Amino acid sequence: MVLLTVPARSVSPIDPHPDLGPQPADLGHVQALEKAGSVGQGGVALRPHELVQSGHGKRFSSGRKQEADMRTTVALAELTWVLLAAAGPTVPSAAAGAPATDFVLVSEGRPQAEIHLAEREATGPVLFAVEELRRYVEVLSGATLPVVRTKALDTSAVRAIIVTAGAPADRNEDHYVLRVSEARIAILGSTPRAALYATYDLLERLGCGWCVPGDDSVPKRSTLTISPLEADTAPAFKYRMMLDFPLMSVAQSIAIVDWIAKNRMNWVHPCPNAMGEPKEWYGRREKLLPEIRKRGLHVIFGGHTMHTWLPPEHSKEHPDWFAFNDGERRPPTLCISHADMTAELIRNMQRFLDRCQEVEVVDLWHPDGEAFCHCPACTQGLVPAEARGKKPEGTPADAVKSAYVTSYIRFMNRVAAAIAESHPTVMVSPLIYGPTDHAMPDDCPAPADNLLVGLAHIGRDSYRPLAGEPRSARNMRFLGDDLTWMARAKHHYIYEYYNGWVAPYIYPGAQVIVGDLRILADLGSQGASSDMYGYSPCNMYAGARALWSPDVSWEAAVRDFHRRHYGAAGQAMADNWVEVEKGVHGKAGYQSGGALNDPPRRAASGEWFNEIRPRQIELLEGLIARTGDPVVKARLERALKPWKMWNAEPRWWAFPPFEAGADE
Repeated sequence: MVLLTVPARSVSPIDPHPDLGPQPADLGHVQALEKAGSVGQGGVALRPHELVQSGHGKRFSSGRKQEADMRTTVALAELTWVLLAAAGPTVPSAAAGAPATDFVLVSEGRPQAEIHLAEREATGPVLFAVEELRRYVEVLSGATLPVVRTKALDTSAVRAIIVTAGAPADRNEDHYVLRVSEARIAILGSTPRAALYATYDLLERLGCGWCVPGDDSVPKRSTLTISPLEADTAPAFKYRMMLDFPLMSVAQSIAIVDWIAKNRMNWVHPCPNAMGEPKEWYGRREKLLPEIRKRGLHVIFGGHTMHTWLPPEHSKEHPDWFAFNDGERRPPTLCISHADMTAELIRNMQRFLDRCQEVEVVDLWHPDGEAFCHCPACTQGLVPAEARGKKPEGTPADAVKSAYVTSYIRFMNRVAAAIAESHPTVMVSPLIYGPTDHAMPDDCPAPADNLLVGLAHIGRDSYRPLAGEPRSARNMRFLGDDLTWMARAKHHYIYEYYNGWVAPYIYPGAQVIVGDLRILADLGSQGASSDMYGYSPCNMYAGARALWSPDVSWEAAVRDFHRRHYGAAGQAMADNWVEVEKGVHGKAGYQSGGALNDPPRRAASGEWFNEIRPRQIELLEGLIARTGDPVVKARLERALKPWKMWNAEPRWWAFPPFEAGADE
């Protein structure tokens, strides 16, 4: 039995957006500027859907050495930050009727500001940030902002949007400051990627929405202004990851990369789950890598990869390399205690890493399923040779699994040691899932320092939190197991399923997703990832925001998603989905709760989805009939499909159609 106490949370009275709830803020940086006379009292503003900025925002620093071509010198960076913190002269407002203190980017379709960029930073994510700012302002307003490149930034320039990166070394690598005064906008990223995040933050405040990959929401406004603010923010979680699975068109993969950056996540996770050489990745990496690099994102690669690094075809010549069960050696699961198999697997992994040097973390997961090797060595003698790969009667199944988990970590540590020698900057990632879904055994060695341990929650109660009310014994078991691994692993993350991958692909999970990330941040989790198959856009949107700031309001995030994505239908969609979230909360079941099953085999959540299905169809069909916007209509039609089709045919309903290239 696991007993868990989650500490109580303190809430600041600061509330710049009272309609969205309390918003505690870290005001240390702002107060320092106020003392210097550079900002007025109350000079903090947060975008409405972010809602809060708390102590979570500076919980982790990455410790990762940044690439030389993406850093300015510390001295120059510190000087830039100090100078840009100083207030400059004010200028008259150029937009008719605009408040005197607003910064004006565009007035009646005419540019009123310039983007300033230092020549030394005209590369990588900083240059891309400038390009994105210019591109989206033009789409928003029709005006093209001039870009001024200079040897050194003029921090006193007026009507200027200054974009720069490089900050004091003790700051989180994704920390940024977005400062708006009447005279200028300062976009200050601790790294080039952080400057890109700040740019997307600014664009969201100007009205853009990054709700679904490949389907941005960009309203048309002839005048663009923004009120003074200071957003000084950093993420709570070090690892903010999203899978690209299954690998479909290159265009879709690029859209996913783009969405990850726009939503301030930092790891791309392509998962071909390859049997043997990952040729699917080889065929697309030349097109994808430029998109990943110009956004400064990290790459974790693989998915289920035992059969990638040691293909099943070896079973003909080396049957003893594979798992022993019921008297037979059968691929693709491996006999993880076999030394020759391990050596061959390491060589294959090293060859891949030599070829694909963009990969910073490489997965080594079991095949999808529950099978594991029951040979005497892998089970540490609990299944003797005479048992022929079958658990002896009277031997607890949990004891056998526990012994295997210890063998798995020993195997992972052997692989990690070899990779540390050949590729010292690369980590290897096991997944505690399926055959290894277990608390860390007492006799298990600590995971090597270059292992990034993923902790999966498949089959959990989706509408109950990991801890607290309404209680779920299954969820508490997952969390208790997580804590045993987190206590001894140097690097770890939670592998969740924010995607609605269970038919009929309906999963209103934002309330629990956000609440769980708050619990995990309090307990010291370093991050979270989500599968993507059966994409659920509102969950992903809320999850991305909570990975940055766990104190975000789930309801505010849900409403923000729907208002941005569905235009004039957004309010009705938001009201409905909040009602759906509240209605299913606390009900038992995993994701769809067996909604397609006969009534006796449905969980409470699945029964409830059947009950509300007619109302959902009626609402969506009514909105589709009334909307005149073809973009919104297409989005509503995609939202209707899972409710209307109500079958097990997997589709990427939330995505716009992506055309495959001629060479795919």
